[in-house]
Amino acid sequence: MGALRLVFATAVIFSHAPGLGYGRDYPGVHFSRGQTSLGPMAVCGFFVLSGLLITRSAQRLSVGRFMWHRLVRIMPAFWLCLAATAFVVAPILAHHERMSLTHLFDHPRGPWHYIQANWSLGINEWGISDLLGHNIHPGALDGSLWSLGIEMLCYLTVAGLAAVGVLRRARWVVLVLLGAAYLHLFLLALDYPHLKAPFYAPYQTGWVLPFLGYMSAENVIPLMFIFGLGAAAQLYRDRIPLNAPLALCALVAMAVTMRYGAFVLVGVPAFAYLVIWFALNTPRPLTRIGARADFSYGIYIYGYLAQQCLVAFHWNRWGITTFNAVTVALTVCAAVVSWYLVEKPALRMKNLSYDDLGRFRARLVRRRTAATATTTATATA
Repeated sequence: MGALRLVFATAVIFSHAPGLGYGRDYPGVHFSRGQTSLGPMAVCGFFVLSGLLITRSAQRLSVGRFMWHRLVRIMPAFWLCLAATAFVVAPILAHHERMSLTHLFDHPRGPWHYIQANWSLGINEWGISDLLGHNIHPGALDGSLWSLGIEMLCYLTVAGLAAVGVLRRARWVVLVLLGAAYLHLFLLALDYPHLKAPFYAPYQTGWVLPFLGYMSAENVIPLMFIFGLGAAAQLYRDRIPLNAPLALCALVAMAVTMRYGAFVLVGVPAFAYLVIWFALNTPRPLTRIGARADFSYGIYIYGYLAQQCLVAFHWNRWGITTFNAVTVALTVCAAVVSWYLVEKPALRMKNLSYDDLGRFRARLVRRRTAATATTTATATA
């Protein structure tokens, strides 16, 4: 599934390019008559795959171990991204905009505030010290981070369902929750025939959750529904037929509804089926992609940041093809550094046990004791 994740991550970059670089509509908006575009579809793909894989992980791990795996996969690379944005990218942009470092760091919304406001995955501050004020999308240094909090909310939901035994003994509960979410979207579509997918519901309500911050209902409900489609596919993998004729029907349904309407109600589930079918029937050569080095997460979290920086330095004036090529090159470099510097070492801690922690603590005590003894001996001499 690494190949699909790379495709979706790169698609997000291509989707943002016309809007960030040139103030144009995102790819797919005109064809779908405003129902969706390339970027939202790519995020949908991520959430479908995540629902499938995360539910599979929750079925075989204890709840504590499951959440530990999720934290070491998401948080270290996210913290590195925040730090790189605040202490590397922001000073470079400040120099370019003739802003002194003193003003940058003394600003009430400066780099330290950016870290403090966002460290727990809920993005409560998008900009730093009023940088990028003249961009087409001003202020937001890394707009792609918005979905990570919802992703973590999905993980917590799966952990809760696993803790009460739903995943093992009452998987029908997931179908009931999916049905309720679909009914909500259906009733919404009756009132708003031009409902967009999946992040633009016509209401502005939400919840403030601990650590995750403000969660907008227009984002949370559709994305949790899409995540749930992947989860249901894993739970009912023995009953859901996955074959090429049905995949072709799903493709037709997705294309027709994307063009003529009802995409949220029909096209999104059809797209989810396509993603799941391809993920489970990936040609063998493609299955090796991402097996040893998975750069998709890094590409996703650094793509928007790279585009904003290139726009600030007016690289978009060379045309969208060059703009995309340079963006991908910079983003891949950042993703490679993120993988080898943080993500891969963090993943080695996935199977850390209490015994390992005990041995580590014992080594620290021995080293501290030996250092104290050496200092005492030196002082005595």
